Amino acid sequence: MEKTKGGLELDITTNSTFENDDIKETIVNYGKNFSTIEKYLTDSLESPEDIATGQITENGKIIWNKNPVIGGYIGWVNVREGKHAPTWKPKISYTVGQEIKAKPDNGNIYRCVTAGKSMVNSPTFLVGTGVEFYDANGNKWFPDYNYQVNDVVFATNGSRIFYYICETAGITNSTEPVWSGVQSGTTIIDGSVVWRKETTVKWKQVGDSSNFRPFGKVE
Repeated sequence: MEKTKGGLELDITTNSTFENDDIKETIVNYGKNFSTIEKYLTDSLESPEDIATGQITENGKIIWNKNPVIGGYIGWVNVREGKHAPTWKPKISYTVGQEIKAKPDNGNIYRCVTAGKSMVNSPTFLVGTGVEFYDANGNKWFPDYNYQVNDVVFATNGSRIFYYICETAGITNSTEPVWSGVQSGTTIIDGSVVWRKETTVKWKQVGDSSNFRPFGKVE
């Protein structure tokens, strides 16, 4: 405690007293509080899909809507701790190592282990650590059958390595095409049907996915 010439007592904090002063504790606590607030308030995106792939997000994490509109939401809150990955999309070429979130959401992340192109309709995403399966949602080829655009078939031998998607509707031949003579990404004529051969993606379940839900609807 020091006194001024007029006798006023002043409590002055110096470098030597700061370490044991209540002011330091107050400043440190304020800093911790602001760090916590910043952790939850600084992120703003146009969509949770814009979160970096592979980012682990804790439960309760808030993302603010960068462009809120009437009828929309002010943000999204994560209700399940896990890794972020974009949601599975149809007719996309995936490469080995790419990760996606199941559609519909089942709480899991899947990694591409065999490159290929996803189908029109989402597959049945199997659940189980390390389980692998094809992005396969179709039926075996049938003779003299009326197929529509985007119908998907597999060879009658049961192989799922390739699939064939209908690009021109029509009726198939009475005998199955020789699929092995067609390169992936090219077409084959089968009666009046035109098929495109694609390599089937193979997925592996590798962990839990985060799950952001909207909150704060703007009326």
